[in-house]
Amino acid sequence: MLLSAGAMTYLTRLTVTSSYPTGVLPAMLVMGLGFGMVFGPAINTATAGVKREDSGVASPLVNTMQQVGGSIGTSALSTIALTATASYLAAHRTGPLAQGAAATHGYTVAFAVSAALLGLGVILTVVLLPAKHRLEELRNAATARPAHSGTRAIPVALASCSPVIVPVPGSTATRAP
Repeated sequence: MLLSAGAMTYLTRLTVTSSYPTGVLPAMLVMGLGFGMVFGPAINTATAGVKREDSGVASPLVNTMQQVGGSIGTSALSTIALTATASYLAAHRTGPLAQGAAATHGYTVAFAVSAALLGLGVILTVVLLPAKHRLEELRNAATARPAHSGTRAIPVALASCSPVIVPVPGSTATRAP
């Protein structure tokens, strides 16, 4: 997140006359590296500790929330950029580059807000994620749990879809005809 925050901070320096190779491309490369280093561990962290039988629900839920969060973030940053652009244009209507300068100002404000949010994410990550020794304790506790043995019944929601029902030993369930 620090790399991505640095790239966003770099983008706040854009001007109307900035060029792509020197003004945008370096930030995009660093941002791609930073986001690439964020998403994999974020998904692993979000699904860590989920029971094996719940992993089929947890992983898609994380992906869905990632997509929803990206959509909300994009719309929020677009709104910030548009508001800053309109405010700038209202205050600086004169000049041949007024619209370009206003758009650039709006984008740089959105980049600054994004950099601040990424910085906040760094702080929250450092504060909220458990230390390595705590993660090791959690892993050891998970491996020490006894594995399920014997047969299990299919959940009720699936019973109407499945022709096979396996009773749990000691239960009063009977085999389907």
